[in-house]
Formats: sequence, C-alpha cells, structure tokens
Amino acid sequence: MKPAQIQSQLQRVLSEAISGLRDPRVPMIVTVERVQVAPDYTLARVYVSAMGADMPELLDALTHARGHLQREVAAQVKMRRTPTLEFRSAADSPL
Repeated sequence: MKPAQIQSQLQRVLSEAISGLRDPRVPMIVTVERVQVAPDYTLARVYVSAMGADMPELLDALTHARGHLQREVAAQVKMRRTPTLEFRSAADSPL
C-alpha cells in the first residue's frame, strides 16, 4: 500500500478513535489535520487541531491515550507493524 493510502486510513481511524475518548482534556471536536508516516512506517506524526482547546493539555491527553489509539490502528489498518503515534499541534505543522 502506498504511503498516501496508509496516511489517509490512519487519519480516518484516528479521527474516529479520538472522538470516542472520554478524557475531559479532549474537546468534543478534535480534527486530525494530517498524518505523516516515516518512510519505514515505524513512526506516524499526527497533526491535530481543536477550536478553543488548550493544546498542551490536549497533546498530553492524546499521548496518555497512545496505547489505546495504537491498538485501534492495529485492529483497523492492515500493516505489518503498527507505527508509534506522535501527536503534534497542527499549528506547528510544516507544509
């Protein structure tokens, strides 16, 4: 599968999984702006944004939920190895 296909699948799965989190630090609507996968697929940078959210707190909550989110990815995206998720603010995203 091409990196672009993997990235769009990860974006879809993570958007769904993040909306299901029950953490008070995660607002109702969190947008997964884009996902950037390393060439060897060991790391996936997930760029998120949320209106009026405390970004450091949101990133901390997502990092805390990383294990759960990686299990969701492993269950729904067919890859040989599930990449480690790294959460970043979309505002810091290089284009």
